[in-house]
Amino acid sequence: MTRRPRAVFISPIAPARTGNGLAMRMGQFAEALAAIAELDIIVAPVAGDAGGGESFAGARVQVASIVGRTDTQFAMLSRIDDAHSRLDAFRDYGKPSLAAPLSPSALADIADRVAACRPDFVHIGRSYLSPCVERVPRRVAATLDLDEDDRMSFSSQARLARARGQDAQAAWLEQEGVACDRLVARWRLNFQRVFVAVAEDGFRLARRHPGLAWERVRNAVPIPPRRPKRDDGETLLFVGGLGYGPNADGVLWFCQEVLPRLRSRSAGSCRLWIAGGGVRAVAALARHPRVSLLGRVDSVASLYERATLALAPMRAGGGTRIKLLEAAAHGTASVATFEATQGIDWPSGAAGWRARSSEAFAAACRTALSEPGERKRRAGRGQNWVRRYCARDRVVAGLARALARTFEEAGA
Repeated sequence: MTRRPRAVFISPIAPARTGNGLAMRMGQFAEALAAIAELDIIVAPVAGDAGGGESFAGARVQVASIVGRTDTQFAMLSRIDDAHSRLDAFRDYGKPSLAAPLSPSALADIADRVAACRPDFVHIGRSYLSPCVERVPRRVAATLDLDEDDRMSFSSQARLARARGQDAQAAWLEQEGVACDRLVARWRLNFQRVFVAVAEDGFRLARRHPGLAWERVRNAVPIPPRRPKRDDGETLLFVGGLGYGPNADGVLWFCQEVLPRLRSRSAGSCRLWIAGGGVRAVAALARHPRVSLLGRVDSVASLYERATLALAPMRAGGGTRIKLLEAAAHGTASVATFEATQGIDWPSGAAGWRARSSEAFAAACRTALSEPGERKRRAGRGQNWVRRYCARDRVVAGLARALARTFEEAGA
């Protein structure tokens, strides 16, 4: 009987099928890897919780301790009072802040854990964990999920900070993106293939890093049963982790610039539900009479069923907004900025409305609230598109084939 290959997946967060968008992305890879190999998952929780993950076909999960192991150089530069001097030191550091917990001792611990698993191949999640490949033997095939073009994502966040007059913060964010890109340049030849969620990101990365072998893997969502809506015609819903800067910025922008312009069809005020962890970033909204901060929820199905519209008001960031796909899968129409819909190539009018300014966003919301028939039509088109292209089972099966092909080509 032929032995199944062994794989190790180093993830920045506990992989999951629902919930946090990054965890869901990592969950796709965990499930695909478990389908083709005996899988060990090593969580190095630099970007989220180490616990709360899910089981993936018998995969074994262990957590690499990073608490108190911050790189000495980064710890020292973080204590510099002067913003300009601190930024200069960060530039000299050359790595993104998310990589700071990967001190030499932490990397050695992860390398020991990988070696103990005796893998035939290794997969790593996100650019900031790419240094983990350094101690992987070259005979072991390796792949990397970049998910998005981090340099572009951080640059878009820097533009927002600059527009708010936060020049020091903008410069820091720009350097975060540059540092992520430097890691891609440093380690790309150690990976047989990298993956991205959006094709445009792949083309852009390949232009900056000639020879980069990349492949698109769409973000995906579980497909729930079709259920009739039970909304009241005036409830708006935002789902997303508020610890992520672009999400918090988008919610605050919506509440300050858009929500005051909205009235429901019954002449009362629309209400907004905000579901997601990290509510401290928008804690001031708890006093808003039309806003409910729900925090983390175990299941979003009932929220989508009762919501009239899903919102994606993000003005920065990158990759594909999984929550827009999730809303469409649940048959809930959305109103989103063009930044939020980048990389989702659904047909015009499918899933909902798009807007570039606060005035246009408010107008789109008013139209969507006042035209239930059109809202239902667009939601139905979006639901059909997501079922066809972003159904989790289908995407994971394709990813498993792509990973198996990559490792076979590498001779793993």
